[in-house]
Amino acid sequence: MRKTSKPHRSTKSIIAVIMTFVVTSAALLVTASPAAAATTRCSDWQIQNGPVVTQVSMKTCVVKNGNSRYAYVLVEQWRTYSGKDWDRFKVHARLERNDANKATKWCDFTDEMNRYLVITLYCTTSTVTSSTSGGWTGDAVIVFNFNLDGLGDKSKALTGSPAVS
Repeated sequence: MRKTSKPHRSTKSIIAVIMTFVVTSAALLVTASPAAAATTRCSDWQIQNGPVVTQVSMKTCVVKNGNSRYAYVLVEQWRTYSGKDWDRFKVHARLERNDANKATKWCDFTDEMNRYLVITLYCTTSTVTSSTSGGWTGDAVIVFNFNLDGLGDKSKALTGSPAVS
């Protein structure tokens, strides 16, 4: 008759210690949170239709991470044919506190938007470090010119983002 061996108590003890470690580690990972998680607030999508079948959707956003804040504009373009739609498409992103500019950035997306049918672009300001809370928003203006429409440059103020502290 074949004899089966039973695990020794020491094996059971080692398994129990390992399982306790694994369960405890998993619980810590699930409940742990970053010390300073970033907060992002964005406006709703804002649409600018272009020549023929071109649509540009934009959002203004502000990001707070600890005492650091910056703003960006997200620009997404979809079009159905290639070619030159834009003589100009520039974005002026602004980080503001209570409507006063704290950081700004101009981005010229004309070449990229004429080159690709579908593209996602970001215009991001520099980061400002401040312990002053409340009233921080992202805002923007776009300057655009449709190719061959003869109307020249136009500008459009985008709706600003909701505020972060």
